[in-house]
Amino acid sequence: MTASADPCAAPADRRPALSPARRRTAVGGALTAAFGGFASFNLLLSAMPAYAVRSGAGPSGAGALTAVLMAATLAVQPFTPRLFARLGRRRSLAVSGALLGLPCLVLPAAGSPAVLAGLTAVRGLGFGIFVVAGVTFTTELFPPGERGRAVGWYGAVVGVAGVLGAPVGIALARQEAYTLAFALAAGSAALVPAGSCGLPSGPGPARPAVSRPAVSRVGRLRTVRATGRSLRPMAGLLAVETASTTAYGVVFTFLPLTAAAAPAALLAAQAFSVVFRLAAGWFIDRYGGRPVLVPAVLATALGTAAEAAAHQPVLLMAGAALFGAGFGAAQSATLVLIMQAAGDGPDALGRAGVAWNIAFDAGTGAGSFAGGPLLALGGPFALFPATAALLAVCLLPVLCRARGPRGIHPGAGKRSS
Repeated sequence: MTASADPCAAPADRRPALSPARRRTAVGGALTAAFGGFASFNLLLSAMPAYAVRSGAGPSGAGALTAVLMAATLAVQPFTPRLFARLGRRRSLAVSGALLGLPCLVLPAAGSPAVLAGLTAVRGLGFGIFVVAGVTFTTELFPPGERGRAVGWYGAVVGVAGVLGAPVGIALARQEAYTLAFALAAGSAALVPAGSCGLPSGPGPARPAVSRPAVSRVGRLRTVRATGRSLRPMAGLLAVETASTTAYGVVFTFLPLTAAAAPAALLAAQAFSVVFRLAAGWFIDRYGGRPVLVPAVLATALGTAAEAAAHQPVLLMAGAALFGAGFGAAQSATLVLIMQAAGDGPDALGRAGVAWNIAFDAGTGAGSFAGGPLLALGGPFALFPATAALLAVCLLPVLCRARGPRGIHPGAGKRSS
């Protein structure tokens, strides 16, 4: 989604004017959908690597399957603003839930890697629509000064879905109860269209109206340049987000293959993520996102490195808890800071939501894809510390900035744009 200076563009603010009771219903629907979609996603994210290995794909094939999921997710996300404008909030979420859940019903009959990849790609399309819709539709229900807490609650629900989904997926995979895992994933995804019924029935955030001359090659070039200018203030934050989710992709894809205590470790990571998403949201609204971001990313890096201790359960669990705490706080901080960098209004929020989700999914896919060969070459002692080092390096440009993008400083969350 791009900003537009066209006088024919849609109004700058189409945030629904809701009564308190209607807002509570809308938020409840959005959080129900978030829980269902992410429970389905996390359950299969942790179960599919073992299913792929059992099918003869090997560790690299297991990582490649997750990469296919993320590639399809990335492919659809730039087009989500058009979809939201055409279908509206409710139908967009319903479509995403169908694409996310229906392939789960076919997975038990999928025996070849090619069929698995195709079904995974369909789920990726649904997940791509779902994650942008969830962040955008939830955030637009709140004024700027309350978005830290809104993001915190949204992230906490996502974390609870992970607390339940990831360990259950691993446990069912180890029992080779894949049919049950796929059925649970399909049932969880059904909560997405159910939750969508609580959202406002009007159209989603408007994509900018474009005058006829702008359809020309020159107009498209100007649009691309305008998009680049709008993304520039977010660049460092998007790099940090990409690196942190690369660590997420590595930990959640390969820890089940390297550590016997992986179910308990991932449960600890998700539980600490829930708590620290909530705590970070409150802190961000009072003091701004930057005081949260740096320590959160450092904690994520240290926790990732500790996951190399596959045969030392105490260190592994401590590292998982540290990873979850840092990752949860980092997600809240990066999202709020990126939204502040983009500016207020549905167009800006939509643009920020797409950019943040692309960074999230690109990192998850990169970690899942590149982690397989690195694990095969050097084992967990190469994979996890190298991922932590990447995260630390991506934080350096943010640390070196004397001042952040406009509006990104302590206390920014208290003001409205």
